[in-house]
This record gives sequence, structure tokens and C-alpha cells, in this order.
Amino acid sequence: MKSQIKSRERVSQHGEVFTAEREVKAMCSLVSKQCGDYKATFLEPACGDGNFLAEILSRKLQAIESAPDYSVNSLVALSSLYGIDIQSDNVEACRDRLYKIWEKSGDFDDRTKFQARYILLTNIVHGDFLKPERIILYDWEFDSQGAARGKDHNLSSLITGQGVLNLE
Repeated sequence: MKSQIKSRERVSQHGEVFTAEREVKAMCSLVSKQCGDYKATFLEPACGDGNFLAEILSRKLQAIESAPDYSVNSLVALSSLYGIDIQSDNVEACRDRLYKIWEKSGDFDDRTKFQARYILLTNIVHGDFLKPERIILYDWEFDSQGAARGKDHNLSSLITGQGVLNLE
């Protein structure tokens, strides 16, 4: 069983407590339709090392596993996940965790693997959700070859409704 804390100091300084796998699965089951939609967008404002995002990605990939264009659709699924964390080590751990889940799901060429890493680099970011003006998120556009970064959005404009992420 994975510990729900890394240290008492991190709990005291940042309120860092990880959600247990049992609760993550139960909460994702409450929105199972959205978790199974590979295009549905999720933003985790305190993503930690990715407990929720990992479960959501696994469900998205499972939903498209028999798709004929799995490689591109898996990138779409990956690009629909956004995470922010105040701890840089959590951001790195989350990126690595999501990449490993994605990579194990298919046989991808080097170009597609590079695109996946780039998506995670821009979608899982170090920042403070309470200071959204400092956080930039990106839309993604896809063709038959994979991903290209689209328009960038300041998180504060997304929160106030002045901007919209368009993944279609």
C-alpha cells in the first residue's frame, strides 16, 4: 500500500496528502462516462504524482484499445489531461508515471514517443493553482501523423470563462 504522505514537513508546509487508490477509483467511477471518453478534458489543480490522472488515463486508453488509429487517439487521450502541482518533484513523478502508462499501452515509434513526452511537458506543470495568471496551458491539434501544439491559454482566462480549451 502506497503511503499517503511523503513527509510530515510537506504536510505541514503544503498540506500535501495523497488520495488513496481505493478513493481514486471510487471517485472516477462517479464520472465513468467522462473517464472513458478519450477526448474529455480533465484538469487536476493539485495533481501530486498523478493518482487521479493515472487512473483517468488508464480508463481512456482502455476505452480506445481496439481503435484502428490507436497511436493518434492515445495522444489525444494524453493531451486531454492537465495537471498542476506546487512541488516540482511531484510534477516530474506525474509526467513519468503517465508516460509509462501510455508507453506500455501500445507499440509506438520514436516520433510518437517524443510527442507524448512533449505533451506531458506542457500539460503537467509546476505552479500554484491559486496564482493562475502564471500558468499557461495549451490546446492540441492532431492530424493523421500525431500532435501539434495549438493555441496557448493563460489559466486565469480559462477560470474566468474568457478562454476555452478546444481539443476537437
